Amino acid sequence: MTTRDQLIFHLQEEYSFLRDFLPLLDTLHHEVGHASLAARLQVEREGIRADLETLERALSVLGARYKMERSTVAPGFKEAMARFKAQLNPPREQLDVYALLDAVKVAQLAIGAYQGLRELARAIGEMDVVTLITENLQREQETVTALLTLAPDLLRGIGGSEARWAA
Repeated sequence: MTTRDQLIFHLQEEYSFLRDFLPLLDTLHHEVGHASLAARLQVEREGIRADLETLERALSVLGARYKMERSTVAPGFKEAMARFKAQLNPPREQLDVYALLDAVKVAQLAIGAYQGLRELARAIGEMDVVTLITENLQREQETVTALLTLAPDLLRGIGGSEARWAA
């Protein structure tokens, strides 16, 4: 096994994760009540599609293709969401916060993956791949910033709801 082989493996793994996360993102998008969050999740979906295209190009540069394998990570997100709903029966405002946190979590995971992939590509001199991975890294960093700007508004909404419930 070479570092190049490992780079290809991890690119394929990231592709699987993002591809398999899309249906859950669609579910979150349809269940949230906060209009700005719903719009942002749609933008995130488009960003993931762009990431997938860039990962396909990176694999192509390396002379590889995506293997149709299932993600080992995405099912955990789906299970956690089902557990959250079943155990807590959250009101819509709380589901909005859950969706926001999940979207941030996925973007942060992608950032870590892209940082590592970029370094692997750089170590073996695959500068075209470095450039492609950097595109995805920057897109995910922008995503985290955009998502977190919604947090104060969502949390203010919850504060008001919880005060009404306590009364």
